[in-house]
Amino acid sequence: MAIKDIKTYIDKRGLVETSDSEVDKPIWRRPGFNGIRSLLEMEEELSRFLRERRDGLNLNREQVGMMVGLHHEIYARHERAGAKLRVTRLLHLAELLNFSPVEAVYAAAPHMFGESAEEAEVKMKLIRRMLDLPSSTAQHLLMIIEQLSSDNRSEDSNRPADAKRPD
Repeated sequence: MAIKDIKTYIDKRGLVETSDSEVDKPIWRRPGFNGIRSLLEMEEELSRFLRERRDGLNLNREQVGMMVGLHHEIYARHERAGAKLRVTRLLHLAELLNFSPVEAVYAAAPHMFGESAEEAEVKMKLIRRMLDLPSSTAQHLLMIIEQLSSDNRSEDSNRPADAKRPD
């Protein structure tokens, strides 16, 4: 069942009405650290991320295009933000260029990872470290985090209602 009061939903999430050259109608976005990045700016950051990953692996566009099944000029459009990148293509490139899709999202929209640039950077570093952990270490870390989370929930239930942490 759909939400009855969309205004409450928008307000609760801190979304603001804005316009974007990519969309004909008003859209709602969550502001980033320096205002609202346009959709094109996010595409450009994603493109820069892909180009840097490819360069870091000493691959050229022709080689990546071949592996992804595109002519190198068609692939180059993704690196110039001239072509929209579908999620499935991003996942394929993540396989080929050895990155986590989360890293690509962070490059395009770091504000999705924290309330400040510093907080977002710390969380991204933590995510990268977790992705590199051996399975057994990840399992132990998860148990510790779950224990800490349950401890925090217990502390929250003992606080007065006006002093509880926001969700």
